[in-house]
Amino acid sequence: MGIGVTKFISKSAVRDKISTKYPNPGSDVDAELQVEHVSYEHSLVGQAFDYLIRFWLESQHDEVHDPHTDRLDRDWTHALGYTRSRFTPDWEQPSESASEEQETRNAALERAEKKREQFRKTGMNANDAIDAALVYSGLDLNVGFEDGTITANSFEDDVVTELQELFHLFREQDALLGDSVILSPDFGERSFILEGHGDFIVDQTLVDVKATEDPSFKLGYWRQLLAYYILNDIHRELVVEEVDNSGADTPYPDITTVGVYFARFGELQTIDIDDYLQPWEEYERFRAWFVDRAIEENHDARRNYDPFREVLTEPYDFKDQTTFFDF
Repeated sequence: MGIGVTKFISKSAVRDKISTKYPNPGSDVDAELQVEHVSYEHSLVGQAFDYLIRFWLESQHDEVHDPHTDRLDRDWTHALGYTRSRFTPDWEQPSESASEEQETRNAALERAEKKREQFRKTGMNANDAIDAALVYSGLDLNVGFEDGTITANSFEDDVVTELQELFHLFREQDALLGDSVILSPDFGERSFILEGHGDFIVDQTLVDVKATEDPSFKLGYWRQLLAYYILNDIHRELVVEEVDNSGADTPYPDITTVGVYFARFGELQTIDIDDYLQPWEEYERFRAWFVDRAIEENHDARRNYDPFREVLTEPYDFKDQTTFFDF
């Protein structure tokens, strides 16, 4: 099994290469901390906030692209039939009490879906959006079902308050809106080269969201953004050259800007990556090295890499190039 962006950029050779060739150009946050983390449900808050970002961006853009729309809708629809924490196999007849509890959960999920759809259409009533996000996140994380009724009231007050504050700050960010948005971009999802999933792309800006209380633009953030930029770049080239049309239905743009939104500070820090990577010829050689190294890590003997190398690595003179004779 191969590795994704997070593990790949943590490799010492990759870290060193990026640090030497393209040092971190990001700036730390200047703003004061706006939202403290006071709740104990770290994973719940993070999951619910991801949903809220999705709901808001969907409501504010006429052109919305989501490579995972079918999968998400399928997950939510499937959730009406069972929860991971209380799954009853088909061959077992559920008890009367279990059936009643399932009906209660299903009814709550259906109400949450209606609230989600209404918010996506109008962008109004943020509390309903938070309610829906908590229900979906509670289902994913197996929390909130103790009393059988799933609403925002099922969760601790500090969780709800924290989400309200984070969501309020996010909705104030005009810089995070544009003409079109791609949600959860996967850049063609080529795990045989390198797989990564970003948060969203608005017009030509790729944004990653961090909910940390640390205002530092860390080296890891920059490496992650650069990796996503490269994945987007090679995806566009492979589609144009008709080497691989995976994900071609999603119109990935020519990204000019990358950035981190520091959610607890309400501040977006961006990098004009097109200018930073100049001269372009040097970037292309670096990209070829990056792809070559990724193929080495994720090499699949069942796949013919020749068409990919003809476009992505062979035209460029770069050091440390490997061949399949090394395997």
